[in-house]
Amino acid sequence: MKRFYTSLVLICFLSGLLVSWQFRSHMAGSAEAQKDTSLVDIIKALDAENTALQNQIGSLRQELEETQKQHSKYQGRLREIQEQIDELKVLAGLVPLGGPGIVVILDDNNAGAQLAKTGSPATYNPEDYIIHDRHILYLVNELKAAGAEGIAINGERLITGSHIRCVGTVILVNSTRLAPPYEIQAVGNPDRLEAAVLRTPEFVDLKNRDFPVKVVKAEHLVLPAYKGGLPSDHLRPVIAGGN
Repeated sequence: MKRFYTSLVLICFLSGLLVSWQFRSHMAGSAEAQKDTSLVDIIKALDAENTALQNQIGSLRQELEETQKQHSKYQGRLREIQEQIDELKVLAGLVPLGGPGIVVILDDNNAGAQLAKTGSPATYNPEDYIIHDRHILYLVNELKAAGAEGIAINGERLITGSHIRCVGTVILVNSTRLAPPYEIQAVGNPDRLEAAVLRTPEFVDLKNRDFPVKVVKAEHLVLPAYKGGLPSDHLRPVIAGGN
C-alpha cells in the first residue's frame, strides 16, 4: 500500500511538472506571437506614414514648381515695369541724361550797346542789346522739334512744366534766376540739332546783329536731373480696391 501511495504521489508530481511546463510553453508562445503581431502592426503603420510623407513631398514639390513659375513670370513683368519707369524718368527729366549733343551759347551784345550808347545816346535802347526770354524759348522749341532727348539751361533741366520768362534783367527758368551768358545744352543727334538752331529766325537775327552767339557740337554731355518740385494739380489719391 505504501508503494502505491508513493507511486501516486510521484505520478501527480510528474503530472504537475508536465502541466506547468505546457502552461509556460503556451504563455511563451502567446507572448512571442503577440510580440510578432505588434512588430507587424508597427511596420505597417510606418509604411503607411512613409507613403503619406512621400505623397506630401510630391505635392509640395509640385506647389514649389508652380510658385517658381509664377515668381519667374512676375519677375519678368516687374523688370518690364521697371524699364518703363526708368524710361519715363528720363523723359520727365528726373534723372541725369548723358549723350552727344550741342551747346548753344547766347550772350548780351555789350560791345554793341556801348557803341550805341556812345554814338547815338538819344536813340539808344538797352533792350535791343540783351537776350530776352523769347530768344531762348523759340530756340528750345526748335530743339524739341528736332528730336532733342533732353535740354538744360545753365544747369537747369527743362521738364514739361518748365517756364522761361524775363524778370527784370535776368531770365527765370524753373523759378531760378539765370544771368548771361546762357548755355543751352541739348542731348540728341548733333548734326540735326545744329541745323535746327542755325536756321531759326531768332538765332539768325542775333547773329546778324553781332550778338556773341554760337553753336558747339559735343561728343558727350551730361544734363543734370530736374531739382525742382512737381505740380500736383492733376494728382488724385488712389483708393484701395477702387479705380
